[in-house]
Amino acid sequence: MNCEKTSSSSDILFYLNITGDMDMESMKRFVFLSLATSITISFCLFTSTNVFAQEEELVLEEITVTARKRVENLQDVGMSVSALSAADLDIRFDADLQNLENASPNVVIDDIQQGPGSPAAISIRGVGTTDVEKNFDPTVGVVVDGVFIGVNSGMMLKAIDLQSVEILRGPQGTLFGRNSIGGVINVARQKPNFDGFSGSAVVGAGNYGHVQADVFLNFTLSEKFAFRLGGAIRQNDGWFYNRTLGRDVGEMEYSIISPSFTWRPTENLEIYYRYDQTSQDQDANTLLNMAQPDQAFCFYYGQCAESLTVPQSGDRYVVLQNDDPPYQTYFDTKTHIINAAWDINNSYDMVFVFGDFSTDEEVLQDWDATPLTLYHTDRPATWDQQSYELRLNYTGERLSYTAGLYYWDSDYHIDLVSYIGFYDLFQIPPTPPGTIGTVPVPQSVSQTTKSSAIFIEGDYRLTDNWTLTLGGRYTKDKKTSAVVDPSMPELEEHGGPDDPFNESWSEFTPKLGIRYQVNEDLMLYGLYSKGFRAGGFNGRPGTFQYLSAAIPYDPETVDNFELGMKSEWLDGRMRFNASIFHMDYKDKQEEQSVYTGVGTGQETIVVNAGQATIRGLEIDFNWLASEVFTLNGNLGLLDAEFDELVDPVTETDLSYLELRRAPDLTATIEPVLSFDVGNGVLIARAAWHYVDDMEMTFMNSPQTHVPAHSTIDASLIYTINRFSVSLWGLNLTDDDSWTQGYDVGAGVGIPGFWSYTAVRPPKTYGINLSYNF
Repeated sequence: MNCEKTSSSSDILFYLNITGDMDMESMKRFVFLSLATSITISFCLFTSTNVFAQEEELVLEEITVTARKRVENLQDVGMSVSALSAADLDIRFDADLQNLENASPNVVIDDIQQGPGSPAAISIRGVGTTDVEKNFDPTVGVVVDGVFIGVNSGMMLKAIDLQSVEILRGPQGTLFGRNSIGGVINVARQKPNFDGFSGSAVVGAGNYGHVQADVFLNFTLSEKFAFRLGGAIRQNDGWFYNRTLGRDVGEMEYSIISPSFTWRPTENLEIYYRYDQTSQDQDANTLLNMAQPDQAFCFYYGQCAESLTVPQSGDRYVVLQNDDPPYQTYFDTKTHIINAAWDINNSYDMVFVFGDFSTDEEVLQDWDATPLTLYHTDRPATWDQQSYELRLNYTGERLSYTAGLYYWDSDYHIDLVSYIGFYDLFQIPPTPPGTIGTVPVPQSVSQTTKSSAIFIEGDYRLTDNWTLTLGGRYTKDKKTSAVVDPSMPELEEHGGPDDPFNESWSEFTPKLGIRYQVNEDLMLYGLYSKGFRAGGFNGRPGTFQYLSAAIPYDPETVDNFELGMKSEWLDGRMRFNASIFHMDYKDKQEEQSVYTGVGTGQETIVVNAGQATIRGLEIDFNWLASEVFTLNGNLGLLDAEFDELVDPVTETDLSYLELRRAPDLTATIEPVLSFDVGNGVLIARAAWHYVDDMEMTFMNSPQTHVPAHSTIDASLIYTINRFSVSLWGLNLTDDDSWTQGYDVGAGVGIPGFWSYTAVRPPKTYGINLSYNF
């Protein structure tokens, strides 16, 4: 290869100049050109600095994962997994899980900004959900220290005290069970160790009033008992200006305290316990009105967006919401985790995991995003879940397996009151705006879920090169839903707290895999896996129409067929993993806000409306080009389309619509430099992440469409002895794409009342000082 004739960054700039405003195909070609150029430059750097490899053997660090609930080398796992180690996380400066979307192909993670608790919309391979309500089960499981977090509003974890993160793509129905139909984000936090007294302290500051402080201390009290105590705070002033109130808004204060211990009463038994208590206070949601001329809030009240891409305020970081009634928002959580591991003998070990996760919140929100009081809500809600898992692991000469029992119990209650200021629209004929005034509409619901499962997954080594994987999980769910409304005496007969609506479902999710170890550096695999998302009841029914609360929707399923390879090259200096997949999506649940004309004027219903086919390609690579230079990256291609989609109200064929949060292409390029400077080490990292255009709403409304966009995160860290000084920046491209979009009361031929959106945080940057001892 002649490096002097290779495309460079100037070639890319020239390509941009001659193309001008690129269309999607041109942008995709640019992405591939950038990817190829980066790899080529890295190869040139590698060959020009090969002298270092001659002086000292260079190999990538081995990555171990627990994707199958036992410790394995990443390269030995016959499934699609991306992993970040503690060293990787130390140079990323992620704010929360949202920043992790650049760590894996075909992943979209958004903070939908619908109140405190940072409700998450996570989509993997085009499989995701987007609603704030806790009755809508997630499609991607977030697992923390072995405990599944069962609600979207508790899933957007702050990037505090993390040890490792694994992103498992595709259905994980065997070992993780229900509601992991798209995949799993498996998070492990730092645990107490037996290395004596140690700790870390970090203080930092940044733009928009960002302040952070983290302190974690480790105490080894004996050879059998280690204790860890820590806490952290995060504060910022927000990045929005409220023109109606004449002040900046979006302020957030977050704190966490986390005591934990590890106890080894015998040589073969270890018990780990961790308690987390978090508190988050912040301004209410900062949404933007995108009502178009054919939507009621525009043509009737004059509250119109400036265009399809510009909100009513004229700026994506200027909001118009009022504070009537005065806003009070908080989101508090408590978590208890117990993990007991017993090494029975050389072949058997047993693990017990208990988790208790509860949330308490008060959220007053302005959803209409206008200076008027058209649609506000008061949303006090509680959530409590307990889970119990018992696993038996066996490791033999040819056979190894994990078998277990699982039980889940959760309770959810919300006393929702909506303040409706557009009741004049329901009059015949409509009365002038503001004639009737604001009407409170109560919508109180209590729901419970009980789920039990038995599962097994095992490997059998047929020969030295061939390994067969078989697994299955049987799950039984029972859900209840009670509507609480004293004004509806008929609920005393059925549907109230004394006799709630209820339904049960059961599902078997099998797994079949085959691995072929070509040599010590190359493994090929084939995989079939099935996942399902639980059925349920609507948790936000219309006040006068309880049909959606009474009639349950069924589970949805995904059958995943996958071929992949895990490989290492250049004597262990390059890791290149790839997979292709085909997924059949059946009984797809679709939540949609539909017009009712009574109560709140609309309600969100969920029906099993569609079937879809999703195909794709995924690539992960890491290249240790020299002692000082590493290149990481990933590429995801996705072809997602509905085979069948019927509108739940009109029964109209809607199969032409696009799946939400399913971009055709995602790509990341991440160069990392690390070299000695003086008596210390300097590490420089940058990550460029590209996401193709995608839809945000069920009806693919143009005002909520997200064009193709890219972001750049970067950090510069200098460490000397135990001290580090770090400069970091997130979204340095100042990308202002939508992270949420919602059409209220819309449907086929019905534009609805209005559409609202939420925007990505702007460019943020800061400096951190840290000390490890």
